[in-house]
Amino acid sequence: MAVLSAEHEIHLQRMFAERVTFDRVERKIYSHDIGDLPRLIKPLIGNTVPGAVVQPASEDELAGLVNWARENGVPLTPRGKATSGYGGVLPIRQGIVVDYYRMKKILKVDKEALTVTVEAGIVWEALDLQLKKQGLTLRLYPTSYMASTAGGWLAQGGAGIGSYEAGWFKENVISARVVLPSGGVREFRGKDLDLVSDAEGITGLIASLTLKVMPDAAMQTVSIAADTAEDLAALIADAAKENLPIWSMLFINPKMAEMKNQSPLREHLGHDAEERVELPVAYIATFTFREKDGDAVRQGLKGLTVKNNSRLLSSRISEHEWEKRFKVMLVKRLGPSLVPVEVVVPLSALPKVLAAIQDKIAQPIVKEGIIIKDGANGEPDVVILGFIPSDQRKFNYHFVFSLSLSIMKIAEKYGGRAYSTGLYFTKKAPVIFGKERLDALKKFKREVDPAGFMNPGKVFGKNPVSSLIGFAGRFEGMTRAFGNSARLDIGLEQKKPVRGIPADVVRHAYSCSQCGYCVDTCDQFYGRGWESQSPRGKWYWLREYMEGREEWNQKVVDTFLSCTTCELCSIRCSESLPIEPSWMKLRGQLITDKKQMTIPPLEMMAESLKVNGNIWAGYRKNRTDWFPEDMLAKHGPGVKSKNVYFAGCTASYVEHDIGIASVRILDAAGIEFTIIGNEENCCGTPMLVAGKWEIFAENLRRNIEYVKATGADTVISSCPACDMMWRHGYPNWAKKLGIKYGITAKHYSEVVSEKIKSGDFIFPANGQAKERVTWHDSCHMGRVSGLYDP
Repeated sequence: MAVLSAEHEIHLQRMFAERVTFDRVERKIYSHDIGDLPRLIKPLIGNTVPGAVVQPASEDELAGLVNWARENGVPLTPRGKATSGYGGVLPIRQGIVVDYYRMKKILKVDKEALTVTVEAGIVWEALDLQLKKQGLTLRLYPTSYMASTAGGWLAQGGAGIGSYEAGWFKENVISARVVLPSGGVREFRGKDLDLVSDAEGITGLIASLTLKVMPDAAMQTVSIAADTAEDLAALIADAAKENLPIWSMLFINPKMAEMKNQSPLREHLGHDAEERVELPVAYIATFTFREKDGDAVRQGLKGLTVKNNSRLLSSRISEHEWEKRFKVMLVKRLGPSLVPVEVVVPLSALPKVLAAIQDKIAQPIVKEGIIIKDGANGEPDVVILGFIPSDQRKFNYHFVFSLSLSIMKIAEKYGGRAYSTGLYFTKKAPVIFGKERLDALKKFKREVDPAGFMNPGKVFGKNPVSSLIGFAGRFEGMTRAFGNSARLDIGLEQKKPVRGIPADVVRHAYSCSQCGYCVDTCDQFYGRGWESQSPRGKWYWLREYMEGREEWNQKVVDTFLSCTTCELCSIRCSESLPIEPSWMKLRGQLITDKKQMTIPPLEMMAESLKVNGNIWAGYRKNRTDWFPEDMLAKHGPGVKSKNVYFAGCTASYVEHDIGIASVRILDAAGIEFTIIGNEENCCGTPMLVAGKWEIFAENLRRNIEYVKATGADTVISSCPACDMMWRHGYPNWAKKLGIKYGITAKHYSEVVSEKIKSGDFIFPANGQAKERVTWHDSCHMGRVSGLYDP
């Protein structure tokens, strides 16, 4: 049964309360992965919007859900973070998506045995952070480390960073507890893990797993450039033969290096926020090893570099490549879409595979490779992740997409295979698994899930898309000709808005890879727990809106307005998209231009600001009541000074101690200042984020006018948001509005710090006992204004 009845919904509500959603938009957000299928192929999959999304929080809840689903004939589709593009998380029979977000506990760390037991939904980055606190770290991790989950990698299978030493991921799993379709729980170990690993959840839902870990150690990197695939492969093979103690080995092809050089840098406040490191247009191999092995590895690689016609690159390049190892998708900014292809080939066949791809594929293809020293056949394996930049909005995307089949055919010709099955490559299962293992998996599936309600259609199941891909493979030569002849406009800027969405935001929406790096750390998301509240969810909704399948309503407007502007997403984004600035553009468009309603409390703040100049509904006449009487003569309103202390609304009306403490410290440090007085207005941050830009602009004019009337050219604030406005918001808006600015902004901690460093001020002893305090490292001071250590 694919459609949930009202009775089903009532039961699920009782089981999961606020951890189940039936909201139509929310369910749509959970209907896809990172893959972008061509428009004409998507209908073959059918409707993938589930009837519900549930978030179990324990193994017991998983078991209860499985029992209920089996008894009611409801298909279940497990979902970690959906960071793959094989369709494994698509609920092709709708039913229920099982979101593992709530199952992210570390259950046990065994420092002696070097193992960790975790719930399946834990993200690798979060796990590694906790392990490092105990002197441990992961033996290997996927390039999607910042978003993907432990259970997801076991279900998908694969290799990653560290696989040169540690091998394939399943070789690093000791055991897994799995909720079977019967509702019972079984622990899989050793050879039995073959019934779970790479199985996409068709044999049961992974609840927890025990992994091997290793002692944490400082790592070093070396990058080496080779001009030919033959020299690259020989270099890697020789390093393996020499048995150099290398932990991880990665490489990129010349086209990837070239397009990395062309990709936009991360921006902050409209300016580049990072340095461009120019890469040589060559094959670049990056070797990572423990610091203690540094001398041996460097000496060994030095000789191999000369032997294999290669050259050692600067430490600046190797450090850059290592720091950016999780930003594989950066080149998507040039597409703004990518046609992916992922294959596994023997290292010995790598030169032939790369040469054949270059010979047969006319379109630019960027590649990243991961080396596994001990491969399946006793020799090193290479995982090649390839992308062809394209544009999913254009019809020729269909033709370019078919080139992935050509590359897969080349890999198979030289003893390789597709990386995984998922939904799209079920016909490749015999080659991916091998006959013996596949037969055992099919047999186990028939025994435990005769009804086929566990993630139907995946791994070896029949489905129209896999059949079409298999059929298209017979005409590979013809489809390749069409794909090679397609015109690609790589790096072409979006010139026109779409359905009112600004042109640059349109481009960003399609550039988003849906990698998920922005999800778990977004405070709007983790305060609610549903992906519509994350940047990833918003970008996906915008695509749906621009393609005419969604419309604005108040709930969606509120979702975009609820961003707290912390800017962490913009820093973490794998494509370096200016996410928060994009939402800011939409705020003004939605509220000021389209006259949508802002969030109700902000409406109340706006009215209060218009009448009394503050957001807390206080009277203007009481704005400076907080100011110490004994300081009025020296620093009060009417005193001329080059510095103005700008208290802001919260210090003036709510938390008086902030303002009082700030001005007393400034005075004690010998800093001359004055205050505006009751004419001071709110800095305006709430109006900017509310989208009420007309009120913001008028408020800005008044504050600038009153500061200049004091004779000041510097504004000192204690509120991080006020400081952000005077430092960044006001000068930018003043330029747009044609207002002469000429005001410098400083946080009070900066000016006091200068006095301390010069020896002009020292905090006097206060006689109080030492105590532990919590420091709030404000987003607006840190990520926005760059003030971390005044």
